[in-house]
Amino acid sequence: MENSLPNDIELLERLKQDDTEAFKVLFDRYWEGLYLFAWKRLRSRQDAEDVVQRLFMKIWEHRASRNIKASLQAYLYKSASYEVIDALKNMTGRTVDLEGANEYVVPVFSDVLDKLSLEELNELIDREIKRLPDRMQQIYRLSREEDLSTREIASKLQISEQTVKNQLTIALSRLRKPIMQTLLLAVLQEITLR
Repeated sequence: MENSLPNDIELLERLKQDDTEAFKVLFDRYWEGLYLFAWKRLRSRQDAEDVVQRLFMKIWEHRASRNIKASLQAYLYKSASYEVIDALKNMTGRTVDLEGANEYVVPVFSDVLDKLSLEELNELIDREIKRLPDRMQQIYRLSREEDLSTREIASKLQISEQTVKNQLTIALSRLRKPIMQTLLLAVLQEITLR
């Protein structure tokens, strides 16, 4: 390697040619900043290390196909944000991490919910409902907005009760993901501003 360190663009080009030394330089250049970024949001040393490790593993695995248009630094921090979101989702099943989340993430989440008006939240939900297939949307609205029972919906639409149950389960599953992602992104933005 030359005495002067190569810039990010040169390193990315060398990475595409399987240059492990270029990967090491990138890792050394960005690891600490990305770790602190993740730790500030997760408040867990292990989770922050895992986030950065996964991020760099993905960069290495997809080195040949990765075509980064913006600055590498911006790309890495954006990718780290997505990894943090995944880590937050995974925290729900681990009590130890939930204790850390209660101290830091939960208050931020509450602040975000306080800032979101009921109208904004309803608009978000309505936008996602409109993305459902027509029949599923109809069943969901009959259940949630008109408060009809499964039996009443089945009778009204002349379909089986099981079909109604299945459609509602799928609708709730489809609605949950984008709404939670929107809320988690809002939480991350709030954490970033603190």
